[in-house]
Amino acid sequence: MKRHEFGYEETKLSGGAVYADGVKVSKQAKAVRQIAEPLMKKHWHDQVTNLHRIYRVAEYLYKRQRRNR
Repeated sequence: MKRHEFGYEETKLSGGAVYADGVKVSKQAKAVRQIAEPLMKKHWHDQVTNLHRIYRVAEYLYKRQRRNR
């Protein structure tokens, strides 16, 4: 079997513009933001520490949604 450099398959599949890892991270970030939005409306109060906590909770909830049951 022929070995190719890192990202070769993604380049071939995507036309060279978008890499699979980048797409995965982008979709994950969007999902976390969607989870965090209602929490922000309720708990932010214009404080950066609250913002960081909200995003940590949103990331936890995202990972929990992806667990196998």
